[in-house]
Amino acid sequence: MSALLQKEKGTWVLLSFIVFFTFIAGVNAIFIYSALSTHSGVVTKQPYEKGLAYNETLDKARNQPNIDYKTSYENGVLQWQLDGIENADVSVKFLRAVRGGYDFDTTLEHIGGGIYEARPDLPLRGQWTAKLKATWNNTEFQTTHDFIAR
Repeated sequence: MSALLQKEKGTWVLLSFIVFFTFIAGVNAIFIYSALSTHSGVVTKQPYEKGLAYNETLDKARNQPNIDYKTSYENGVLQWQLDGIENADVSVKFLRAVRGGYDFDTTLEHIGGGIYEARPDLPLRGQWTAKLKATWNNTEFQTTHDFIAR
């Protein structure tokens, strides 16, 4: 009788190991599928080339003109006030970090007094980043503004 109990214990242990490792393999398969079928992690085109040129980007940022500015987003209007800059070409790129496919570009209209504004048609509510760029007399100034569209 003791040999029969030993045989049943051995079978139970073997089946327990098989079930345990099958469960672990199944969970790993779900994680692998989820990782491969969702966001790739790449958030920019040509990341390697941009990484190599990063020192140039830092130099451009350091050499920007020292301008007083205010940026706001209220009631669906993005406003950028550039003190002393009257006739600039101002563009903005709207970025949606949490969901791809909704980024777009537009220009800001000069309304006087160094104030530029636009009423963007944002396709989604939530967190947005506006990358603002002003160009005048071979001079360029850039900044970003994060805001929440309600």
